[in-house]
Amino acid sequence: MGVITHQVDIQRSPWSPKNVLAVHQMFDVIRQIDAVGVHCHTPTGGVVARLAAKLAGVHPVIYTAHGFHFYKGAPAKNWLIYYPVEWLCAHWTDVLITINQEDYDLARRRMHAKRVEYVPGVGIDLKKFSPDLLSQEEKERKRVGLGLAKGEKMLLSVGELIPRKNHEIVIKALAQMDDPKLKYYICGQGKLESELQDLIDRSGLSESVKLLGYRNDISELCECADLFIFPSLQEGLPVALMEAVASKAPVICSDIRGNRELVGNKALFSPTDLPAIMDKIREYLSGDRLEETAHNYTALKNYDLSNVIKNMGNIYTGGAVHLLDVAAYQRVRKEMGVSINDRLLFSVGELNRNKNHEVVIRAIAKLNDELVHYAIAGVGELHDHLLDLARSLGVAEQVHLLGYRSDVKVLYKAADIYIHPSIREGLSVALMEALASKTLTICSNIRGNNDIVPESAMFSPSDVQETAEIIREYLSHNKSEEIADNYEKLQTYDLKRVMPVMMGILQSL
Repeated sequence: MGVITHQVDIQRSPWSPKNVLAVHQMFDVIRQIDAVGVHCHTPTGGVVARLAAKLAGVHPVIYTAHGFHFYKGAPAKNWLIYYPVEWLCAHWTDVLITINQEDYDLARRRMHAKRVEYVPGVGIDLKKFSPDLLSQEEKERKRVGLGLAKGEKMLLSVGELIPRKNHEIVIKALAQMDDPKLKYYICGQGKLESELQDLIDRSGLSESVKLLGYRNDISELCECADLFIFPSLQEGLPVALMEAVASKAPVICSDIRGNRELVGNKALFSPTDLPAIMDKIREYLSGDRLEETAHNYTALKNYDLSNVIKNMGNIYTGGAVHLLDVAAYQRVRKEMGVSINDRLLFSVGELNRNKNHEVVIRAIAKLNDELVHYAIAGVGELHDHLLDLARSLGVAEQVHLLGYRSDVKVLYKAADIYIHPSIREGLSVALMEALASKTLTICSNIRGNNDIVPESAMFSPSDVQETAEIIREYLSHNKSEEIADNYEKLQTYDLKRVMPVMMGILQSL
């Protein structure tokens, strides 16, 4: 597919000391490719990547939780081990994506990521798992090929051969049911293969239960099955179960988070209750489940791949992330020598006395913080004077005169604060552009500016100390509500509203 990959030796166990090496490897990759963001998955991979991104100073950081290891009914050790780690890493996360409702509710209440989003799983291609892929004749041939005789019932499970998938409970249930007409097929690979095969042999089920290993015809197998069984002990939002539902196979599954979102209550069983599983198998093989499978299929449309892609697109391009624009923002900062951890103030305006850039340069010197930078887009007679002033105050490395720029739209968004220190204005277009870009804005308390910016965001254009104090305040506090209020207020100045007023004036002459 042309995707460039880099090997990072992340260990599955969160306690493996080798993960220290993985953090260093990830840090090196981030620096090597000049990454403009990080999107990570899996518990340990998520910790390694987020720690490396924090060390490298890269934002945004997105983490998709495919099912927290702490959940309702989880062992206490899961809460003691995984919860504190996820809680801490959430502080370094710009967007935390959850794929089931229980995790979403928990993350909103307890995690401290900047944003928490819900996406309906990783998506299921409903076209690929259409219930009409095989004709009746093709289904019969497929079943015969699996060793099924006429009148026998095909039970199917899909999942890794690991303890969490809990295949053992179904094998034990079939051993007690002792029904030779029931044939059980398990698709998947894993470390429990020999252990499960021993259980099958000891239970006298070697002719009734088959481990099929890895298969690339899951959609066809689902369509052939009389009953799909999904007995997992823990899931986020299981793809295998979605695939079975998409094939309109009758489904029963464990009563756990994730599964509950995909099927009705009648199809659920306790994953450790052997008699309940036996009863559920008998119940679902003895009746017509067409109405139930149709209902499950209709509900599954919310999880269609096209819907998930749309949701992910909104996260990548909308809200606070704008990931597709981040490369441009970081590029212009890098050109100036401003890192992602530095704080950037930005102004647009001619380099003249009226635009009053000098007060900001003096305020930066007073802040005595080398992480605060000031960039000005504009040309004018005071160019050399402003550079000399910055040198004399010891902030020459923090002041960037950019000259004429045609990319001010990118610069507005690349800045942490837009600052407009003019001594005199009518109604500043640059100030309105910054507000329209949803950039945090402060400005001088003068006519025009005070029409569109709240008093709390203003400073006297001649008071260096006051200017320094308001910069410090706006760099240290979350002002997201103010940004939204400013943008809403700006709608009055929209060109679509101004033009009819002008036309009315002209027509009245």
